[in-house]
Amino acid sequence: GATLKTSRLLLERAKELELAIVGVSFHVGSGCTDPETFVQAISDARCVFDMGAELGFNTY
Repeated sequence: GATLKTSRLLLERAKELELAIVGVSFHVGSGCTDPETFVQAISDARCVFDMGAELGFNTY
């Protein structure tokens, strides 16, 4: 996994290399039963999509 800060750096590097970003994934751990963990993971994924959009990636 990558932190949000590292995700931003990776997206910036991908932009420099003219790479296509095709999605975001996350893993909360097998057997996770805490709904808040999923809420945070989905929120972080949305943040990464927003960062990608800011950099001009097609995030649909």
